[in-house]
Parts: sequence; C-alpha cells; structure tokens
Amino acid sequence: MSDDVRKVFAPVAANYVISSYHAGRAELDEAVAVAQPRPADLVLDVATGTGNMGLALAPHVSHVTGLDLPPEMLDQARRVAAERKVENIDWVLGDAKELPFPDGSFDLWIARTAPHHFRDLRRSLREAHRVLKPGGRVVVVDSSAPREARDLMHEVELGRDPSHVRMYTLEEWVAFLEEAGFLVEEATLRGMEWEFESWVTRIGVPAERVPALAAIVESATGAAREQLKPERREGSLWHTYWHVLVRARRP
Repeated sequence: MSDDVRKVFAPVAANYVISSYHAGRAELDEAVAVAQPRPADLVLDVATGTGNMGLALAPHVSHVTGLDLPPEMLDQARRVAAERKVENIDWVLGDAKELPFPDGSFDLWIARTAPHHFRDLRRSLREAHRVLKPGGRVVVVDSSAPREARDLMHEVELGRDPSHVRMYTLEEWVAFLEEAGFLVEEATLRGMEWEFESWVTRIGVPAERVPALAAIVESATGAAREQLKPERREGSLWHTYWHVLVRARRP
C-alpha cells in the first residue's frame, strides 16, 4: 500500500462523501455522460475514494467494482452504498498499477479526480488496457491545466497534498493513452471557478498554512496569471481550475 496516500486520506475520508466537487451531482452527471455507460457493462472505478463515481454509474450498468488503497475511504463507500441500497457494486482494496483482476474482465475502466496521485501512470494505463475487453472504454476525469498554470499549481498541489504526483495537460493525456494502445474518442479541457480555501482545507491543511499557498496563486505572472485569473471575492480567493474529460477505446 502507498503509505502517503493512506496517511493523507484516511483522516479526512468522510469529507469526500459531501465534497461539493467530488460528490456534486452536476459534476458526476458530466462524467457519466462522457463514460456512455451501457446496461450490460461491467465497470471498474479505479481510485474510487468514497465511491461517488461508482455509485453514480451503478444505476446505468450491470455491475461496478470500486477499487482504492485506503480502507478508510472504502469503509465510507460501503456505508453510503448500504444507505442508498445500491446492490450492484462491490469494493476491493488494490492499486491501479497492479490490478487484482484477470485479463478482459471489464467493459469500462474509469478514474475520476485520482490519476494525479498515480506513481506510475503509464503502468496504470497498461493495466487498464489489460483488464478491459476488446472494445472496452477507458475514461479519465482529472485535474489539469494549460502548461504554464499547471507548472505553477504543482507547488500548491504538493503543499496541500504530499501524495500528489503531477497534473497532466490535455495533450499529455492523449499521448499517454495512445502510447498505452488506446484510440482517443473524446478529449476536453474544461475550466471552472474554484474557491481556494475550501479546496485546500478539505484535505486537512491547517488554516494557518492557507495564506502561504494562496500567495503562490495570487503572485502568478504572465501566461499563468492569464490562465488562473486569481481574484478576491469578499476576502476569499477564487481562480480558474481545470479538468480533463477523456474517453478512449481499446481496439
């Protein structure tokens, strides 16, 4: 198990059940639309966290398996599934780069708000290719940014979350998926307004550290500043934050 991932997320697991982004209905519906689920699909929701994505897909497919590293996150997912009486879903402890499933087990592999934590993204995508049936889809919805903003935000991401590895640009995602043997069908970069403090503190960053991280965003210059558009609204820092939405197919 990756100790840094568990150390970061175990104490704050419950926060992700109610997170306005991770559990937001509009955001989940958007990801479902990209995934194009089918009634007979067997789905693997990788790095499922508290199961938000898997639970959103469950009504549209035959079965969902949610996989993640921290058992505390999976405990929350089991609780929510039981409360909602969702029965076509199960939860497995495991790592994206070494999936405990036979070749050709799934029709859909999806990872939402997680791949920026993957220590070996290329290996994880090869594993996705392995466990998907021919014609199966891989879907990625994750934090991203144009290159200049991404490079500046990397310091902020590491400051709020030591398990963060790297955000990737849309162009990098397309290249990684093609390298892993997928045919990219849809690739979109979407910007959204982002409230900085709630994002930083959700993962347990002490309030006294927030100003130093905010200063990195507010001091952006050049292209990075044009992309981030930082501004104060009634004392709170807001800026633009991006996500990629990508669907690709195993030939």
